[in-house]
Amino acid sequence: MSEAATLIILAGGESKRMGRPKHQLSKPRGGTVLDHLASGLSPLFTETLIVGRNLLSPGDGVRVVEDLHLARSPLVGIYSGLLAAKTELSFVIACDMPFVRSSLVEHILSQSRDVDACVPIVNGYYEPLCAAYRRTAIPAIAATIARGVFKVTAPYKDLNLRTILEEELRCFDEELVSFTNLNVPRQLELLAQL
Repeated sequence: MSEAATLIILAGGESKRMGRPKHQLSKPRGGTVLDHLASGLSPLFTETLIVGRNLLSPGDGVRVVEDLHLARSPLVGIYSGLLAAKTELSFVIACDMPFVRSSLVEHILSQSRDVDACVPIVNGYYEPLCAAYRRTAIPAIAATIARGVFKVTAPYKDLNLRTILEEELRCFDEELVSFTNLNVPRQLELLAQL
């Protein structure tokens, strides 16, 4: 990867369906999904940020950033992370997406030149929590939050946005496992694959 970038891991969700904080989910072989994401992806980045509320750093070289707004929304996490990032370009990933492929991350970042955000589309839907954002996206995100709108994709209409379709994504992740979210307890058996 030629351009310096920041890894932003969002760990501020309420985890209602899971019943416990997702960033604390343990892998069968030890460690948490947060540890797994940070250790697996951090080598690609200049810095790693964990964004949420009342979090502890999982280790050296990882900076914890508090959400800057009381509303619980991934959009608030993205905003908080972008403001704290030392680089112009950041990659945002949700902490409940531990199967993300580094080759896919690198490709998304490589497609992020000259745009405010580069977002995959899977099954006809944006994947805003496995996407690249630039600091140039901050004003549109801030304006959206100021209006009391917290839908993650709401600022997209005001951004110079590039999308990546499934056919292209499958070149880097054939089964699109990168977009697997751990939302409910029955999915915890998937952690055995890590």
